[in-house]
Amino acid sequence: MIRSIIKSTNTLLKSNVAINSNKRFFATEAAGSEDLLTFSLLSPHQTIYKDKKAQLVTLPGAKGIFGVAKNHVPRIAELKPGVLQINHENGDLEKFFISGGFAFVNPDTSCYINTIEAVPVDQLDANEVKTGLTRYTQLYNEAQDENSKAIALIGLETYQQMAFACGVSA
Repeated sequence: MIRSIIKSTNTLLKSNVAINSNKRFFATEAAGSEDLLTFSLLSPHQTIYKDKKAQLVTLPGAKGIFGVAKNHVPRIAELKPGVLQINHENGDLEKFFISGGFAFVNPDTSCYINTIEAVPVDQLDANEVKTGLTRYTQLYNEAQDENSKAIALIGLETYQQMAFACGVSA
């Protein structure tokens, strides 16, 4: 089995499908000398930002929080519910609560953030968040089967992140 894997790997490396070792694996220099990232924040029902310039965009990745700036390594990242923070080119800071989604960081110093929902953090209702957190905690604790527990856990984790974003304690 190991020999067949090694043989397949060697064949792949010798073929034209193999990765070109001369290829750059970091972002290329964008046209112009600005030290800014170009990003778009999109949801199915709204384009929040299109080709907006920013110093830094901080995202709640499924594997941890990460920042994207100009010349970031290209990647596709799954996003979990949490706070998306934008450091605008003028220095202003803006925060959105997002429900999850995907971020596409491109070699041309652009980034596309796709999410189902994006709400400015200052528009979150602390009382509603507290109510939702209590509700999903109860649903999780009372869940009898794995499916119900998984559904309740998604809601619980989302409301926990909303509570953190707007400073609500349980």
